[in-house]
Amino acid sequence: MNTTEDMNTRLTKEDQALIKKARRNKCSGPIYSEDGLRLLKVLGNPEYLEVEDGVKAICDYAFQGLNNLHDLVLPASVVDLGEEAFASCHELFKITMPGVEFIGKECFGLCDNLKEIALPETLRQIRAGAFACCKALEEINIPSHMKIIDKSAFRNSGLKSLNIVISDDCKCWIYDRAFAYCKHLESVYLNKNVKIVERMAFADCTSLKTIEFEQPSLTCCAGEINATMLIGCTSLEKIIVPKNKYNHYPDFNIQGYESAQFETRDFNSLITPKE
Repeated sequence: MNTTEDMNTRLTKEDQALIKKARRNKCSGPIYSEDGLRLLKVLGNPEYLEVEDGVKAICDYAFQGLNNLHDLVLPASVVDLGEEAFASCHELFKITMPGVEFIGKECFGLCDNLKEIALPETLRQIRAGAFACCKALEEINIPSHMKIIDKSAFRNSGLKSLNIVISDDCKCWIYDRAFAYCKHLESVYLNKNVKIVERMAFADCTSLKTIEFEQPSLTCCAGEINATMLIGCTSLEKIIVPKNKYNHYPDFNIQGYESAQFETRDFNSLITPKE
């Protein structure tokens, strides 16, 4: 299986020369690397595009700013989406990507109309700002083997609810402001294999009413316990933690919220995710 280390999404001088030649010849559509493994750039302004099977990576900025693109289909062979690969595709509504493992930095940033996207079970990392400002994105499925949801990954998106259930053979790390400023987010559930790292993961989610932890974890990368993950959540009504276990988490202390907002629940009957 290819990884980001052996499937680079950055354009080389040779890649840039191919693109320049295609432009000079007034080509339209996708431009592929000579070995056919990487989609370098899309020329023209298509409404619909189906990427060739066998392509493994979409290079940085490949589709950036294509303001006519509505629908995109990637083959299962594509594992890596590059930095800002689809950024500012303002009319992009739907994308199919059954085999993707890595979504690059700001990959779908400012895709205002992106509404239909199924994250595949192959997905392992969502990089910084990948879905930032995707305001039409109301729901998302987080795969059960996700490992990293990086900084600002879904910042200021249109999410209404969030349910993250990670398999017992995996840990998912959520970084700084990953879901901050999601003004329509009302409920969050995080199972025991989800770990909050750094700060302000849900900051200023002003509609958030309930957040539920199977096992609270707020240790930041520097080792201290941070209490800012819910700062600015002015509608918060309930923080749910495990029944009779809260006292085992003395460091789980979210300042600014009354003890009456905490509720305990028996998690012994939780259904574990399907493998």
